[in-house]
Amino acid sequence: MVAKDVHPARADQVIGSLVRLAAADGSNDPDALLVLLHLLSGGVHTLAARLDHLADNIVTLVVGELTCHIRKYPWQRRSRAHASNLLLDTKQALLRGELRSRIRDHTALVLMDPHDLARRDHPTPPADDDVDVVDLLLWAGGHGIAPLEDLLMLLDLERRRGYGTATRHCVARDLGINERTVRRRRDRALTALRQASNDYLATVA
Repeated sequence: MVAKDVHPARADQVIGSLVRLAAADGSNDPDALLVLLHLLSGGVHTLAARLDHLADNIVTLVVGELTCHIRKYPWQRRSRAHASNLLLDTKQALLRGELRSRIRDHTALVLMDPHDLARRDHPTPPADDDVDVVDLLLWAGGHGIAPLEDLLMLLDLERRRGYGTATRHCVARDLGINERTVRRRRDRALTALRQASNDYLATVA
């Protein structure tokens, strides 16, 4: 009922029904929860593969966080894209919580397109210790500077070390969107961050 050859809308309805059964404020059914974890296992392993450099027990962390989000899923107001919402909620929660301190040790977000670095008059990009990446993302998302999903995508691009075609296609495939959409969302987020960079630095000064 949720196989790849099934119409996405139909598969989404099945997942949505299971979510309502598994949610604590739904039927609170532990069997439905186990079935959901099984059906979402592909997404779990994809997400774990993208975050495995941040923790040795990443699959356990992802499954645990996903379980919490299934239990508290707002099924009464979310009526579509249940699998994607659950996995995105899980990713955001891990980056904000369990993996927050580890992100600072693995990446730095540059508030400019790498092509700009060739310009002689461009300022030197900030060193790793100058910018708390997660704080910046949360600040930008919380202040409506850019959509959080765009900011997380930008972090994913930077962590994979590139804005080239291969990297964009890889991220696009993981997100289930077109590579042109990745470019458009990347450029929009970078522009918004550049414009707001002074405000952020003033906030954390």
